[in-house]
Amino acid sequence: MMKTAIPAAEINKHQARTAATLRGLLEAAERVFVRDGYERAQIETIAAEAGRTKGAVYAHFRSKEDIFFALIEKKVKGRRDEFLRASEGMNIDPRRAAVKQLFLGALQDESWPILMLEFKLLALRNKDSLQRMRDLYQLAYEDTSRAMLAGKGFSTDETRERDLVALAVLRGIPSALILEKQFSPMLISSAIAKQVFENIFDALVGIGHSHPPPGTKKVSNRARHPKKP
Repeated sequence: MMKTAIPAAEINKHQARTAATLRGLLEAAERVFVRDGYERAQIETIAAEAGRTKGAVYAHFRSKEDIFFALIEKKVKGRRDEFLRASEGMNIDPRRAAVKQLFLGALQDESWPILMLEFKLLALRNKDSLQRMRDLYQLAYEDTSRAMLAGKGFSTDETRERDLVALAVLRGIPSALILEKQFSPMLISSAIAKQVFENIFDALVGIGHSHPPPGTKKVSNRARHPKKP
């Protein structure tokens, strides 16, 4: 018996409904993971938060870990793609300024640093999924950081490596601030936190100047090109 072809319009409607369900589940999962933490979060809670059944969750994900990793991957790719679109064709200083704005945005979005903190805690406690976490960490941090620093004007591998180390230090600050806000009232002011972070960023990834290797002195033009006798 010949099967009746499904109209393209019906396929598109089904795909749209599936995409909307998946988006709703991930949005609900983000709220639950941020509020309850990874360990306390439950599939049933995520389903209820999304207004869906537990079965609807399992139709898209095998486990709570799958949901968490899918959420992190989606947010990482979104932040990376947004930065790359905004900084395409930029040289070194404008690109560094764009990187600064990306970090400052993380200070305003409390969900992101909390999710990253939960991710790191999960990595410490769950060795069974270590390789999967390393792959996601590579996407979240290493690949994204290298993409951020891929603009024109980076003259040496040493300069790039120093900036990668600086970014590694900087990306831990938003999560630290989220924790410290619970104990230090002065950090409640976003303006103060923003100002301090900008100072730290400029010290580590300075805009408008180069980074000489540690322990070396800057050579002046006069010393580099002595006058002929």
